[in-house]
Amino acid sequence: MTTVLLLVEARGQAVHCREDACVNLVQAAWLAREFVRARVNVRMRLITDAGQSIEEYSILCHAKDDVAGFQERITNAANLRETRYGVVRELRARVPFSIDAAAAGGLRIEGRLFHSPLLARITGPNRSLLTSLREVDHPMFERSRVDELEQLIEEHYDRPYLDLDLAVAKRAIVTVAGDAFGEIDISTVSRPGSDPRHWLHEGDGRAMIENDLLRKEGGGSNGGFHDRLIGVFASITPAGEDLPYFNSPTCCRVEHGKVRLIARDRVNVLGLTGSERMTFDRFRELLDRQNDGGAERLMAIKYPHTSRIIATSVARETATLLESGPVHVLFIDGIGGWNPTTAGLIDSEVQAALPPDVPFRHVTARDLYHDLPPFAGGILPVVNALAADPASLFESTDIAESLLQSVIDRVVPATRSFHS
Repeated sequence: MTTVLLLVEARGQAVHCREDACVNLVQAAWLAREFVRARVNVRMRLITDAGQSIEEYSILCHAKDDVAGFQERITNAANLRETRYGVVRELRARVPFSIDAAAAGGLRIEGRLFHSPLLARITGPNRSLLTSLREVDHPMFERSRVDELEQLIEEHYDRPYLDLDLAVAKRAIVTVAGDAFGEIDISTVSRPGSDPRHWLHEGDGRAMIENDLLRKEGGGSNGGFHDRLIGVFASITPAGEDLPYFNSPTCCRVEHGKVRLIARDRVNVLGLTGSERMTFDRFRELLDRQNDGGAERLMAIKYPHTSRIIATSVARETATLLESGPVHVLFIDGIGGWNPTTAGLIDSEVQAALPPDVPFRHVTARDLYHDLPPFAGGILPVVNALAADPASLFESTDIAESLLQSVIDRVVPATRSFHS
């Protein structure tokens, strides 16, 4: 039996209408539906990168004009700590739900600062924002779906944010896939379990980190900034704070023969300062203690290791599926190729990991960013508008049709078009 494995970016669709995932999920769900109808075995794997905070990933990236103002407030603050918390509160007011940071492995982090979604827990709907969304007038925005979003938020009270994001994604997929939804095998990749022991992805992840550390410790780095980076982020207490900060933009790098941690956020909105140096052996000890369940501080994998974890997972599943028939892998990512760094890493790592005879395609959406509503609400209020003509979401309708036909030709006679 022919199988198609759809690897699709899927994070932030519970938050902002302009997330790439909102478009990519519709693309993937439509392809999945058509493949199911053509008797293709469909597996959809959702990439749920859990490192960068909700406010940065899904709000600040769509509010670039506000960054300078936030930075100026921090620079001129009389009370730096409270001003930081105020900036974070203002950004969270633009999210459809409220969150706090749960302790993990018995360790607490500062929840009033940006923090990794690994620790984010839903504390209820942001009713003020949801009320304003019910008054939105935009051709792609269906206000009645706000009630559905609010219900999902309420159902996820005190549950991980990543659970809500997955629930919203599945609701959108079923809207597009319809009766075919039950035939689609859906799961996540790159999302570790809630216990910190799983955040380093067990033996595979630890081996990746160790191989990288050995190379850097032995002088294998070329001295360039990016080559000195280590694909791990760790909790670190910034100057003036009592509790640690835990967010993937924190820099972990090799410097003068040691490992250095530097507290930072994505675009330096919070003006964090503070760093820490340690030996390679001490860094290894912290990694091992977390794997053993006795974490002294929180640590998790980030890119480039995340892309390798994804590629390893896809390659293993593909190898198993090949025992039953041909396999096609489609990586559905981004709008207009705007995310060349992380997507490029996933693309290259997956291609390198797959057997050479497995067809692989990296698919992006056409540049419809400015057609989407520029505010919160996530995918549910826009899913019907996007699903009205799924083929038009691709860079060209010809690409959409060729993706379908290239797989379907392996299942039914080549003379039969998917249109029939």
